[in-house]
Amino acid sequence: MSEYSVYFVADDTTTTSWTGSPNCTASTGSSLTYLVDTTGSMYDDMYQLKLVNNWLLDRIIARFPCGIRQYTMVEYNDPYVGPVRVTYSKDEFAHFFNSLVAEGGGDCPELAMEGLKLALENSPKKSFILVLTDASAKDYDNTTLVNEVFSLLNETQSQVFFVTTGLCSSADDADFLIYREIASRSFGHAFQVDASDLNMVFNYLDFTLSLPANSSKQLFTKDYEGESHSDSFPVSDNFTTLLVTTDGAISSLEIKGPDTSKEDIKKTVNESWGGMYIIKDPALGDWTIEVEGTGRYSVRVEGSSATNISTTSDCSKCDPNATCEDYFGYLQCSCKEGFIGDGFSCSDIDECAYYWSNKCGYNTCVNTFGSYTCVCSSGFYNYSGEGCIDIDECANSDLNACSPNATCINAIGSYTCVCAPGYFGDGFSCELDECALSVCGFGVECVKYFGSYSCYDPCNSYTTLDEPWRSTSNEGYDWNCDYDKRGWYRFVGAGGVKMPEYCVSGYRCGTLATMWLQGSHPGIEDGTVNRTACASWVGDCCMWSTTVQIKSCPDNYYVYKLSGTPTCNLAYCTDPSSVTDVCACADTEVCTFVDGKYGCDCKDEFKVTDISEIHPILTCGAHEMKASFQKCQLRSQNIDISKLNVANIDCYQLQDDIVNGTYSVAVALKDGECGVQLIKSKNYATYINTLDITLESGDDSFIPREVAVQMKCSYPLDIQLSLDTAINPMVSIINIVAEGTGQFKISMALFQDASYTVPYEAPEVQLSTTSYLYVGVNLDGPDSSPYVVLMKNCFGTPSNNINDTKRYYIIRDSCPGKQSSPISVPINGVSKEGRFSLQLFKFITGYSKIYLHCQINLCDLSTGACTPSCSGAGSKVGKSADQSYNISVGPVTLLPEISAYSSGVDGRPCAVHLLPTILVFGSFLMSYIYI
Repeated sequence: MSEYSVYFVADDTTTTSWTGSPNCTASTGSSLTYLVDTTGSMYDDMYQLKLVNNWLLDRIIARFPCGIRQYTMVEYNDPYVGPVRVTYSKDEFAHFFNSLVAEGGGDCPELAMEGLKLALENSPKKSFILVLTDASAKDYDNTTLVNEVFSLLNETQSQVFFVTTGLCSSADDADFLIYREIASRSFGHAFQVDASDLNMVFNYLDFTLSLPANSSKQLFTKDYEGESHSDSFPVSDNFTTLLVTTDGAISSLEIKGPDTSKEDIKKTVNESWGGMYIIKDPALGDWTIEVEGTGRYSVRVEGSSATNISTTSDCSKCDPNATCEDYFGYLQCSCKEGFIGDGFSCSDIDECAYYWSNKCGYNTCVNTFGSYTCVCSSGFYNYSGEGCIDIDECANSDLNACSPNATCINAIGSYTCVCAPGYFGDGFSCELDECALSVCGFGVECVKYFGSYSCYDPCNSYTTLDEPWRSTSNEGYDWNCDYDKRGWYRFVGAGGVKMPEYCVSGYRCGTLATMWLQGSHPGIEDGTVNRTACASWVGDCCMWSTTVQIKSCPDNYYVYKLSGTPTCNLAYCTDPSSVTDVCACADTEVCTFVDGKYGCDCKDEFKVTDISEIHPILTCGAHEMKASFQKCQLRSQNIDISKLNVANIDCYQLQDDIVNGTYSVAVALKDGECGVQLIKSKNYATYINTLDITLESGDDSFIPREVAVQMKCSYPLDIQLSLDTAINPMVSIINIVAEGTGQFKISMALFQDASYTVPYEAPEVQLSTTSYLYVGVNLDGPDSSPYVVLMKNCFGTPSNNINDTKRYYIIRDSCPGKQSSPISVPINGVSKEGRFSLQLFKFITGYSKIYLHCQINLCDLSTGACTPSCSGAGSKVGKSADQSYNISVGPVTLLPEISAYSSGVDGRPCAVHLLPTILVFGSFLMSYIYI
């Protein structure tokens, strides 16, 4: 190992003397300074930053094995900046970086300007300063501070590069535009990238840092906005290369030399966020740049002079794995591609050590001396310089096994074969398809097999569909889907025997989007015909469509060849008017033929022989409880349903369910109204009501009977039920109307623990700073509504003003805020409830009161997933209603702290199992008394 000593002199150059290897050079690069945002939101970026930093430092040292460079590490947070750590050891600097911890912060923007000033004050002149952050600058409007930064830039001539993986607001806001202005003044750049692209950014920076100090000259810098631009710059010195760097979305870049011809540009980095290009041996004279892009972008041009110069008349000092080139009378040693070093000493690059250093992708990378090779998977071949490339097996018949009567279709890593029209098979073996020649005749189905075929009449070979819920008169809906219905089918039963020939509105036929027939049914003489089946949804009678085949059969029925549905939840409907001598019976009934006509009687398990055996069924709903009588049981005892009298009829709702064959009496769950009583325990709310009903016969065959039916429903407490039963909850409520779906009520309340069932019952909540805050949001509306609660943005303020600039984001873009506070969002975008919690001592400090605000969207589950995806740069969910609703609750008054908080979790409540929502009902009890 070489030994050396270092002397710093007044003109900021470095003189190095050494003993050891005679080939050790004294060239050095610009000093490197990292200004790192260490707030809690940077936690996700730290791993990738540390990985690519080690790679970058290894490459810098390889290029300058004997040179000296100052490494400076400056941290900034909120409300503090610092510390500053300086070293000349690459290993110690890597230790600085790997020891960084992301914590603290609060709001999104951070003290970037104050941190940059500290970095400039502690870095040598002409340093390379890299700012790593995911936030905008909080102190951008501190004029005195910003002017001090500009003054230091002029004095030190340092370059500043901003690498931002996030924004607090918009790239057009002043708190981010200050980055672009500083980058422009310092001949740097401002990059906006995802954390996954940091390796490409550092590859960009690697080339810049590979230039020895004082070896380049700034020739051109310009910031642009939108459309196309043209500029020129002079080249008056003899340069080895021109280095062109860009940031922003640039779609076209052309550079022309003095002879106006388009120059050969080598692309080193070419990404959506920026690029780097090299032009060798630039001619003297005026050069032209033509650039086109979108948004804000910039272009910088530097001229680089020859380095690693040998003053001897030969290239003997160059490493065997280096090239020796003559530049204006001087010889320059440069490591060949695949090697790294200063030209006098070159070592092999292990391209397989980092995935971004090779083009093997998911294939296997094998390092070789001066290069690497890719061991490609089946279906790929190794193309020099490009890595593993897909083999187009279809381009050469020797590469695929398709039949001569098939078409080959290439795919990435493989291929498929499809038999040509008129042929049958798997593509590898194709034979003549007799069915394509109509060998079976008119109206007969042909089925082809390898080596043979068969004919059959679909009127004699079909599957029966007899579900009554398919009837268009069924206004209730379920999640039925006919995606698996493939083949010939016949509709029978009470729902109807043929498909409707008219548009059927959604939320019928036991499904969401209803399938109906566009066109008429055929006659027997038409044989098998093709028709279009349309799916009706949200006012569009044919949102989706598919082709069905229909045949009219001799015994006056139809068979349908279905091919599934375009999507779910879609189901094929039946027309109830098509039922002639077939009973329209409920699921509990059976069709019988008595006295020359059809009728519906109870199935055996529902039959009764006396009135006392009639047991009404209790249903505990979200907003009501009801007792349902089987109509077949009432009819069997000669009870006239039209004469069913209920005492205090104005308090109840009567429901005649034709599809299910029931007659129901329902009462709303309102304590103290219509005789409803509420009994509340710690975990359950129990509602009790008694129905007084008079039963009469249809032919005066018996004296009217009075029946007392007691209904008793117990519900596990949840957010909505707890609020309904609380005496004086802290809750905020807004009423809204969603077009086409009905009226809704959104409530937001504060709860005492993680069960979200015990609301605070006071006009103002007083909590200590060590307490946990539990907030629940609930959507109350029609049970058939597809909407769920999606909390888009939730934050706290010290005032009841929702526009207060002092705010703490708890949920941002539907995802937990990147803060150091342990924020929990157990439910969001999955049901009619939303929940989140956090600890107050890491909330807003320095204020006595806190108000909570949430922006709520109603997300439609039927249009896609509503659950936010928070693993990447942003969230992506299904379609939400256009309107957002703001709701606020508070205040929470902070009690004086008794002692400094502990970093432990002793004060945090134990985790509990969340209780089911109100739609999952607990135990219920019904009793009835006949008088």
